[in-house]
Amino acid sequence: MDNHRANMDFAAFVAARNAAAAIDGITPEPVTSPPWVDSARQRFWAWVDDDTPPTEVASSLLRTLHHLQTFWDAPEGADVVMLHFDDLRADLESQMRALADRLAITVPEARWPELVSAATFDEMRARAALTAPNAQTGIWRDNERFFHRGTSGQWRDLLDDDDLERYRARVKAIGPDAVVDWAHRGSL
Repeated sequence: MDNHRANMDFAAFVAARNAAAAIDGITPEPVTSPPWVDSARQRFWAWVDDDTPPTEVASSLLRTLHHLQTFWDAPEGADVVMLHFDDLRADLESQMRALADRLAITVPEARWPELVSAATFDEMRARAALTAPNAQTGIWRDNERFFHRGTSGQWRDLLDDDDLERYRARVKAIGPDAVVDWAHRGSL
């Protein structure tokens, strides 16, 4: 969260968001970004506790869970495939093969090693101008920095046991169990 927020050109983000919405004839609600505070822990809790409606904030826990829920609720047969970063890290090739099967894409067996190599974190970072989301819109001050660490759950390092319990209570209060379990890999 901190890395993306510090790396984001918020005005470029808003412009790209508005341009994307305009394609569908939508004028989105104005979106806000909370003020930057010095403490990473305080920034985390501001993100977790933010009750701003999901359509009116650039990032919050509520917005993240709402966003995931929109895909979770896609009708059966819709062209939606949910991939979890940790699954990609654990077995990229199997995940890519499953995605190709789901999308009915035939890949010659000899191409798989090249494709899997190109999709690794290090290779994606090395080609950030092509692979970072919205790289061409100027949202990121540094496209390569979008690919920060390649791990998830870094926020846990900020929290003690009481904080973890507070987080669990908040996430369970605002997110459907299935989405919460999927997002946290059942280790909430």
